[in-house]
Amino acid sequence: MTFLNFTTIVAQDKGDQQPKGPIVYTYTEYNGTYFPHILTVVYYPCNATCSNLGFPSVWPVSNENQCHNAVVNTTCQALIEGVDWQLPLLNYVGGVAIPLSTPPCKLPWAQQLGVKGALVYYTQMVGEPLGVTLACGLLYATEDSMPGSITAINPVTGKIVWMANGLAGPAMNNPVVWHGIVYVSVGGVCFTFSQFVHFEDHQYCKIHRGRCGAVYAFNATNGQLLWMRFTYGEAMPAPAIYDGILAYVTGGGCFVGVNATTGQTLWVDHFPGFIANMASVNYYVLPNGTPLFIAGFTYTAPPYGYIIAVNGLNGHEAWNATMPAPYVGANTGLGDVAPAVDQQLGIVVDNDIANFSNGYVDMVTFALNATNGKPLWAVNTGRGPIPPAYKGGMPLIVGNVVYDGNPSLGTVNAICIKTGKILWSTKLPCLQTPPKFPGGPRGSPTYYHGLLWVSAGQYVYVINPKNGDILTFYWIGGRLGIMNPVIAGNTMFLSNSYGWIVAIPLSQIYPAYIYY
Repeated sequence: MTFLNFTTIVAQDKGDQQPKGPIVYTYTEYNGTYFPHILTVVYYPCNATCSNLGFPSVWPVSNENQCHNAVVNTTCQALIEGVDWQLPLLNYVGGVAIPLSTPPCKLPWAQQLGVKGALVYYTQMVGEPLGVTLACGLLYATEDSMPGSITAINPVTGKIVWMANGLAGPAMNNPVVWHGIVYVSVGGVCFTFSQFVHFEDHQYCKIHRGRCGAVYAFNATNGQLLWMRFTYGEAMPAPAIYDGILAYVTGGGCFVGVNATTGQTLWVDHFPGFIANMASVNYYVLPNGTPLFIAGFTYTAPPYGYIIAVNGLNGHEAWNATMPAPYVGANTGLGDVAPAVDQQLGIVVDNDIANFSNGYVDMVTFALNATNGKPLWAVNTGRGPIPPAYKGGMPLIVGNVVYDGNPSLGTVNAICIKTGKILWSTKLPCLQTPPKFPGGPRGSPTYYHGLLWVSAGQYVYVINPKNGDILTFYWIGGRLGIMNPVIAGNTMFLSNSYGWIVAIPLSQIYPAYIYY
């Protein structure tokens, strides 16, 4: 493995063994293949914490674990008490972090696209669509402003420890971490005109999205590039890691497994015409110890999407599934929402739109047998105007209950994971919904201290999980898109489509939470 790598120590105190920084690493190629942009990593050693925060060394899937409950243990007293800071991250990586109090009508292109279009555009092209990652004593966040970046932040102070700017495409997902290495995959939402020609000619198997994408592996502590690989089609969704195997999917219909340490290829599957959208990869471990990597794909003809499981050891397809009858998938299909997995019950849960007609859709949550993909149940959580862009609510599994959102109606639903029975449904107040606004919630709720914490629109909502009662809602501002609250101690971390990372004490959102 070879890099063209230039390292510069910008400033150093010779009386101290550790550089005061910053230290700059510059990369222009990997293994003889040049990069489209100069990749610059800037490392600020003095901004790192000297104490052990008690974070895990692994964040293997989007939203931290198979069930999507992003709660991290910590031994840090400051986080246990609650820290409060705001970082305009987009300002540091070539974009503009818009003040959180700015109304949507003041966003770029709001006059041309309308408020709904501008909110979606800023999420997809500039800000942070998904939530943050907490691992290895740091907070990791991505920005999809071109050409894409990943930043490591001190979670106690909000200071940048390192940032890598100049990725080969927008970074639109939740970074994953494996024992000292942080991974980010990149790729945009665009199609070339030739793809529309394939569609008109009914050549669906020839369609792919994004000419290029890439997967990067960085040293989690200082940001040095360890390896990278280009991909056929965009690599928008977050990969997943299990037992040293990193699995990712692309807009070119590829499902790929690599050695997480070296980046060497272990297996490659091709599914022509299948498009990896935002449905990040998850996994299920069979009783014999074999991992199945599971991902959703969009298809541009009926049934408009598939969930595919592959054997993590050899890449062989284990099963595929579509939206269970009587529902018929629509639009981006199963490519948007990352499935949640209940390892103990052996169940995969996902959420998608169905039965499109006259601008309206059903929002359907369904469950599959994780071993063979057979449908277990499907339930309609409500019909409403089709939401723009990301068309679903990422599910959370806690105990025997699934919690997910219906962005069309602005509701949160609790569903029995064994039967599919809706236990309660709650409409979120002050949340603007389609057809005039994007709606929400899209990201999964977070279960902590006996409460549900839900981010949507401009607010964080606190809900009683037993009956769906809203206990309070707290204004954050900007737009909380597909992201989920990430909690450590008494601190919640939020990303924002306006280009910010926010840390806020739970006691500031809902002081009475300690009594639950």
